[in-house]
Amino acid sequence: MSGGDRGRAGGEAGGRGSFRPRLYAPGPVAVPPAVLEALARPVVHHRTDAFRASFLAVRAALAEVLEVPGDDVMLLTGSGTTAFEAALIAAVPRGGHVLALRGGRFGDRWAAMARAFGYRVSDHDVPWGRAFGVDGLRERLASVGRPDAVTLVHSETSTGVLHDVAALAQAVRTHAPDALILVDAVTSLAAAELRPRAWGLDAVVAGSQKGVMLPPGLGFAWLSERAWARAGDADRRVPAYALDLHRERPRQRSGDSGTTPATSLVLAAEVALGGLLAEGLAARRDALGRRNRALFAAGAALGAEPFAERPSPAVAAMTTPDGLAAPAVVRALAARGVRIAGGQDHLAARLIRPSLLGHGDDYDAVVLAAALEDAWRDAGVSVPHGAAVAAAMAALAS
Repeated sequence: MSGGDRGRAGGEAGGRGSFRPRLYAPGPVAVPPAVLEALARPVVHHRTDAFRASFLAVRAALAEVLEVPGDDVMLLTGSGTTAFEAALIAAVPRGGHVLALRGGRFGDRWAAMARAFGYRVSDHDVPWGRAFGVDGLRERLASVGRPDAVTLVHSETSTGVLHDVAALAQAVRTHAPDALILVDAVTSLAAAELRPRAWGLDAVVAGSQKGVMLPPGLGFAWLSERAWARAGDADRRVPAYALDLHRERPRQRSGDSGTTPATSLVLAAEVALGGLLAEGLAARRDALGRRNRALFAAGAALGAEPFAERPSPAVAAMTTPDGLAAPAVVRALAARGVRIAGGQDHLAARLIRPSLLGHGDDYDAVVLAAALEDAWRDAGVSVPHGAAVAAAMAALAS
């Protein structure tokens, strides 16, 4: 790559030349070198014993990461949304009643999806940035009757809120015991504590491009035995073909799939999941929480404030100070090679969403703190040199 190409790839700002690309967004995320190496290997055929062995190994490793050892975790070629769609129509009978908890863009998405498939949908809303409370959910359950399913987002990426799924699921089990509990864990998998069996969940879905540290392209879906049985008869389910998990389940148990899987991603997933399990899930969660706290400390030194009432370790959602537009910060960082996420919908003007969910270490929090300082200055806001960096380093050391 020529010097000019490097400048275009990484950005240029402040008269300091080119910058290498740095991906600090809550998905897709930076991928470990060993995973990139696996992706570069020759493509393999999916109807071979070697690939079947890898496919089964990935399913088993996913079950360990999800803390449901021995259970079926379905591998899908697609995104986390693909997995949620597949789980929804596999578990909830056609025409059923769904209570959708909406506190951000992804809670909205699951409600819209359920409506698109003809389910009767009741909404339970909180303002973006707020966490769902048990008392409010109890009241809503009492008012809507007995839903067939409740959809929840664990880590709402659009707002940075980590909802208390354990407490919310307990409330559902107590007040609507027959309702299936379907959880979006797209950015919480491998980032926050998640215990599907202990918490009484019925479906958990995720994607490859977040805490698992793979490129986009794989969806993961786990269903409880209660969920598998609820719409077990085909004539009770919303019609599906490629996303028919009931048809797919026996095939995947033997290492096959009904359609051609993303073979290179599956082989890379074997490496990525092996790395996660070798590091240890608790150690990984601790590291992400520590780095996220460092980002919040850096933001506070610059006048930014946490947006989420109950922050997720997967993303440091912060509002910019008065007079500083969030899109200006995102653009200034991009000019320096740093890619973060901005706010969505009505939060676009005030919210930034940096994340250290991908491959990296504690020093990435310091680098990002320095980049935020420069972005503030590029946007016309004077800040002391080293203020955010010092705050991030102090948080990492505490």
